[in-house]
Amino acid sequence: MTEQLSRRPTDPSHKKMAARVRASLAESGIDSFDAIVDRFADSAPLSHEDHLMMIGLGTKAPPSPKPHQPPEMKVVIDGETNEPGTVHQFDGQALYSTPGFDAKKNPVMYSFTSLEGLNQHLLARPFHDVGTTNPDSLSELSYYYENDDAGGDWLQNGPARAWSDLTRVPRGFLHTGNWNDFISSVNWCRWDISLYENINYQGSQLYLPAGRTYFHLSQFGWNDRASATVNWGRRF
Repeated sequence: MTEQLSRRPTDPSHKKMAARVRASLAESGIDSFDAIVDRFADSAPLSHEDHLMMIGLGTKAPPSPKPHQPPEMKVVIDGETNEPGTVHQFDGQALYSTPGFDAKKNPVMYSFTSLEGLNQHLLARPFHDVGTTNPDSLSELSYYYENDDAGGDWLQNGPARAWSDLTRVPRGFLHTGNWNDFISSVNWCRWDISLYENINYQGSQLYLPAGRTYFHLSQFGWNDRASATVNWGRRF
């Protein structure tokens, strides 16, 4: 075994892998042992989830909303049905959205220019919007994935817990990345979930009802867009 280990650094496959690791670290700005230590130190304070009571307690002025990404379906904005590209008319303004179905059972995005509008819609929606007849059989954990179809690296929220700042939630090898603007799909959960476009639960919001797996957030104009997440620990 000792002889085998002593030859390992000269093995071609080892050299190839070592080169890939060095390249990955270099792309992330890590070029020394001290840089690795600094990266871990920077990410350590937010290696835990926030309690929901943290929502709305931010003291800094919220950043400007990002340009909207058109969904892959018609969008109903404050009750008026529009083509997907209409969302660009609201660039610079937050939209509060949730996927659903119209009277003909066609998928649509319901968007509102106020959080109150979204809440009223959620209160009025029928129970069959929940994607399973037995949502209580599902996990209480919510899972967020880097790729479509629940693929790649993943992050989770416990019930009634949240990530307020995904720029400070470490991701990947040696924490060289973070989860900001990186989520592409969401696995189904017992509870409702929200994604926010800016840290500290600011800006536009995508509200995802319980009991469904959202394989392609690009359908809703939310691929690689979330900067904060919430598992509400309840259904609206």
